[in-house]
Amino acid sequence: MIPNRPDAFIVSSEVTISPEFSGQLDGAFRDRLHLVEAAPGFQRLEVWQDINAPGVFQMVSWWDDAERFGEYMKSDDHRRSHARIPSTPERPRGTAFRRYRLLPDPGVSNGE
Repeated sequence: MIPNRPDAFIVSSEVTISPEFSGQLDGAFRDRLHLVEAAPGFQRLEVWQDINAPGVFQMVSWWDDAERFGEYMKSDDHRRSHARIPSTPERPRGTAFRRYRLLPDPGVSNGE
């Protein structure tokens, strides 16, 4: 259960790759360096693969706030993680980037 955190900041990055290379991207996510987990303010990362479009993935990360996310994006850990992305023509490409704030749900307790 996700705590009701009205201050949570969520980032969704859509990544697209040719469907025939989707298995390689799936493997890359499974083999990632896990450096983001040590970033201040990081809560969790989810990676979703579109069932109807297997070459489309969503990386959804949860943060305490936009400032902590911005700090991570400027960090050496972020650069190291993304340096592993191939530069070949069949490489994954960012196709969308969205930022959200989590709205409070008055019907869910925040554990206090």
